[in-house]
Amino acid sequence: MKKFPWNDECLQHTLQQMPMIKDHRSKEEVYRQLVKARKIAWLKAWFLPSLASVVAAMIVVALSVPSLPMKRESEEKAEKPDQRIITLQAEHRSSESRPLLSANEHDDIPSRIVEKEALNGQDIAVVGLPDEQSQVIIPLSVPVKKYESVKRQLETAKTQIDEQTWGVSKRLLNGVTMEPSRESKQVWIVRVSKQNPVFFEGLTSETMFLSSIEETVRWMGGKKIRFFTENKEGMEFSHSGYVRSMKISNKKRAYYLYQRGPAHPIFLVPSSQRFQTFFEALKQMKKDVDASMRSAIPQGVHIERVDVRQDNVVIRFALDSQLDAFPSTYWMVEAILLTAKEFGFRSVTFMGGNVKRIGPYIFGKKIAVPVGPNPIVAISPAK
Repeated sequence: MKKFPWNDECLQHTLQQMPMIKDHRSKEEVYRQLVKARKIAWLKAWFLPSLASVVAAMIVVALSVPSLPMKRESEEKAEKPDQRIITLQAEHRSSESRPLLSANEHDDIPSRIVEKEALNGQDIAVVGLPDEQSQVIIPLSVPVKKYESVKRQLETAKTQIDEQTWGVSKRLLNGVTMEPSRESKQVWIVRVSKQNPVFFEGLTSETMFLSSIEETVRWMGGKKIRFFTENKEGMEFSHSGYVRSMKISNKKRAYYLYQRGPAHPIFLVPSSQRFQTFFEALKQMKKDVDASMRSAIPQGVHIERVDVRQDNVVIRFALDSQLDAFPSTYWMVEAILLTAKEFGFRSVTFMGGNVKRIGPYIFGKKIAVPVGPNPIVAISPAK
């Protein structure tokens, strides 16, 4: 190829003949583009060799452990829960930001009750435990094997309750056994270790202990409790004195929403107050008890009429009731069902309110009262 003798004059003349190129970018933008180009070039120079090393290492591991992926896959399948069971999450669910529920969406909200039809071959054990501050007793339902002894069911249930997750305390029930007597399933035997902290603490611990035992035995079908300190009948408390036995009566209580804090779930808990009538209990459920026990019936909901028909009670909501399907409304229905159980009703029928259903609860249809409150594993309501 022929070489041309380029000198300064030839170069200048040639450049003048070329078309004008205009760059409309600012100096700052041109500088940023140059910096970006340098960074990309640096990343390529660093990343590609590193990536090659990582890939090589992964190939070596894969060849040396060929069974690892299959083992992990089998573990994941074993850990996958039953689709009918929804584990309660210890988190705050804001009722203000929750979308409306349709028939297919209600499973997103964990139920606070257990229905008999949804047990699916299991049984439940209900354990009443004090909250961390020893202010209220929270009854918790735990799934257990159906054909185990009641004593074994309650022991299993206690081991499945995580205190930190649910915001409760089990220490007063440590070393305590509860079971029906041989003579009658309604008479229960409760044995307590001499080392139980209830014997060395104040009146609050004694009250919480007796309330926990009473709530547990009540839900498990007992009518009377006989106490034993190990093999000796009776318990000698520092403040409450000698306690030998306790009768369990129908207290006719109302249910409220309780939450220990934002890191804990909302539970339905019974009131310490007793009520003469079911209608009176419903009226009180529109009022807060304190900062922790909040009203179960929202202010925008109005009950127009309550009719008792033998063991079924019919609740008619006013047409102007705000029955938006927020979690608070969903749990209102469940709180009413638990309260109805306290007054001896076997079913509840909801009417009015200009709605056909709230979550899985269909208006105009008899709904059986629950077999347990606050499932640690929430069993989907029957559809």
